[in-house]
Amino acid sequence: MSICAVICEFNPFHNGHKYLLEKAKEISGCDFIMCIMGGNFTQRGEPAVVDKQTRAKMALENGADIVVQMPTYFNSTNAEIFALAGVKIASSFKDVTHLCFGSESGDITTIKELATLLATEPPVFKEQIRKNLNSGYSLGVSKMRAIPEVINNKKVIFTNPDAAKTLLNQPNNILAVEYVQTLIKQKSHITPITIKLVKHGSNEVNYAISNATSIRKSIYESKRIYNIHKFLPPLAYDALAETLSKCSVPNLKTFGALALYKMSTSNIYSLQQNYDVTEGIENRLIQLARENNDYDTFIELCSSKRFSVSRIKRIILNCMLDIRAEFVQKLYTTDFLPYVKVLAVKDKNAILSSIKECKSIVIMRKQDVILAKKDEYAKVLMYTEDRANALFSLLLDISKEQKQSFNIVSDVYSKPIIEK
Repeated sequence: MSICAVICEFNPFHNGHKYLLEKAKEISGCDFIMCIMGGNFTQRGEPAVVDKQTRAKMALENGADIVVQMPTYFNSTNAEIFALAGVKIASSFKDVTHLCFGSESGDITTIKELATLLATEPPVFKEQIRKNLNSGYSLGVSKMRAIPEVINNKKVIFTNPDAAKTLLNQPNNILAVEYVQTLIKQKSHITPITIKLVKHGSNEVNYAISNATSIRKSIYESKRIYNIHKFLPPLAYDALAETLSKCSVPNLKTFGALALYKMSTSNIYSLQQNYDVTEGIENRLIQLARENNDYDTFIELCSSKRFSVSRIKRIILNCMLDIRAEFVQKLYTTDFLPYVKVLAVKDKNAILSSIKECKSIVIMRKQDVILAKKDEYAKVLMYTEDRANALFSLLLDISKEQKQSFNIVSDVYSKPIIEK
């Protein structure tokens, strides 16, 4: 059996995602699709619009054969860590042969060439990065600015130099390059493939397309999800509607208030232990949190050339969940994660037997959790998952009974969704 992995957030699952899964299976020729999905918080440093169990169900009903979770410890960090965790999860399964991802360009050749440059960092490239860092740019921005500079000087040759210069100007292209760069560094057996993202109004598909940002905005502003029904597959829309009929979307004002409380009452040493808290940003976070009552204003004031808005949001979430730098960095020195949590799976003997061939412990039953907890690193990841779920539950208008039925507070022992 062969499996094609897709690293994702599905926040929420929409027609564009359905198209991606369909094309992934078609182009890879694999028997099954595995979605490696983030939890209740996202790489934007924000709560997901709906809980991970609902999003996993939406995926399972629209092309996925199995959905496993990327631990919150890694899916709320930068693109490099996000890609590294996703690739390590995919690589731990013997039968995962392909990794498929969406990109604005759809140009796998240029993506591979850029990934090779970033993975090997030849001397001329390193020198240009150093110059950009000295000019006050962050490491990520310094690398992006160095690419067109070395291409213009003809010190690095690309098949399509014009495409390479602008490729990293778009978010999905950035993630695509990170995925391939990670595959190269990890010497992975997995073959990367990319699907060009379908834009709104495109004739390439026979259903309505909208991006997840616009869909989330509509949900939050109108409070009526019928407005976005045409952009979601029918079964995905039904799953979303069912969940939101029982509880609210996360309250972003409450999230902002909790974030400000955490920042304003923390001490410098405590914040310094968390991932990506560097260059004295902890002092600015504490000071500005004490001076501002509006979360959005606080975020804007904290941001700078080195610390983008997205980065600041991720840092704050890391501090709220006590995501420690030492345990994030441990990802670089461990070959595979200690466990992989299954959120949803189709009841097919082939896929169930295939996922057993994994170098990590695959968690589907209580016994698997007990076995995984013998590893201290696994305990750290699990306890952080409980904190993330507890924080997420505080943002919802939901009863005690509903909270228990959704397994929102603690789900490490919960059984996966199984579709017959």
